Amino acid sequence: MREPIGRGGVGTVWRATDLVLDREVAVKELRLPDDLTEDERAALLRRTTREARVAGRLSHPNVVTVLDVVNEDGRPWIVMELVVARTLAEIIDIAGPLPYPRVAEIGLQLISALKAAHDEGIVHRDVKPENVMISENGRVVLTDFGLAAWTGESALSSSGRIIGSPSYLPPERAKAGPVGPPSDLWSLGATLYAAVEGHPPYDRKGYIAILRGDQLEEPAPAANAGPLAPVLAGLLKVNPDERLTAESATAMLRIASLAPWAPETSPETAARSAEAVRREGQEKLSAVDHFRAGAEVLRHNLHEQVSQVSDALQRHRPESVSALLTSIRESTNALGLTSSGKHRSEPSRTKRAAVAASAVCALLLLLVVLWALVFRG
Repeated sequence: MREPIGRGGVGTVWRATDLVLDREVAVKELRLPDDLTEDERAALLRRTTREARVAGRLSHPNVVTVLDVVNEDGRPWIVMELVVARTLAEIIDIAGPLPYPRVAEIGLQLISALKAAHDEGIVHRDVKPENVMISENGRVVLTDFGLAAWTGESALSSSGRIIGSPSYLPPERAKAGPVGPPSDLWSLGATLYAAVEGHPPYDRKGYIAILRGDQLEEPAPAANAGPLAPVLAGLLKVNPDERLTAESATAMLRIASLAPWAPETSPETAARSAEAVRREGQEKLSAVDHFRAGAEVLRHNLHEQVSQVSDALQRHRPESVSALLTSIRESTNALGLTSSGKHRSEPSRTKRAAVAASAVCALLLLLVVLWALVFRG
C-alpha cells in the first residue's frame, strides 16, 4: 500500500504495488464506521463483495477491471487495475460546464459500459459524476458497482431506505419499484446534464419531490447543450416507458459529438441545424442512388445495342462478310489510304483522307472501350 488516491462514503482507494506481478494496482479498502450495528456491518461487507463479483463479470474498456479480492482483517479488499484519472465531478468543479461535443463523447463511452452491464442483467443504480473517471488520454471509466443489482430487484434497502444519490436518483426509484436499464439511463442523462450545465437537472426542491414520490414535471431544457439537448430531454423523461432506448441515445450522442462547438447556439437552433444536416445527408444519398440507377440503365441499354450488332454480324453469311470487307477496302483505296489509292498526289484530298482515317480510328477505339465496359465491367 503506497498512498490514498480517492475517498468515498464507506471506502478509500489506495495506490498499491502487486508484489507478485510487479505492477501498480488500485486497492479499495472498505472502512466501517464504529457506530454500525452488526446488521449494517454485514450489509456493507456484502455490498463490497457484490461490487467485486459484479465488476468481475464485466469485461469492457469503460468498466474498471477487477483483478482479485483479498480477505484481510475481517473484510474484503478489492484489487483493481489502476486508472490514473479525475472524476467527472472534480473536472466540473475545476473547469466548470464542459463543451457539449466533449460531453457527448463521454456519454458514448458511458452508455457503452451500461449496455455491457445491462446485457448481463446488471443495473448499476448509482451513475453519477463522482463514479465517472476520465483519464488524460480521454478514456472514460464507470466505477463503483457497489449498489449494482440484478434486473428486477427493489430500489429499497433492507431497512426501507432509498439507496443512491438523491441528485441522480430516477423518479421511479423513490416509489420502491423494480429497477431496470431505464433507471440507469435516467441517471446517465442527469450526469451528462450536470456536465454540460454545471448542476443537476433538479434543484433541492426537485430532489425532495423525487424522494417523496410526488408527481414531477420534466426538468428544464439544458440551455448550454446545443444538439445534445434532445438527447438529455429524451433520457430524463419522468415516465420510464417514454425514455430513449440505449440504441437511440447512442445514435443521437454520436451526432452531437460530431457537431461543431458553438456556445451561442440555442437548443432550438441546434435542433433545427441537426435536422437540416440529417435531411441534407438524405438528399445526398438520394442523389447518389439516382446516379447509380441512371448508370445501370445506360449500361443495360449499351449492352442491348452491342448485343444486337453482334447478333446481326453473326447472322451474315461468310460471302456477305467477304463482300463487306471488299467494299471497305475499295473505299479506303478511293480515299487514298492504301498504296493503290488514286488521289495521293492531291493535297486537299489527302488531308480529307487523314481526317476520315482519324475518325474511323476514334470510332473503333470507342467501340473497344464500350465493349470492355459492358462485357468485362
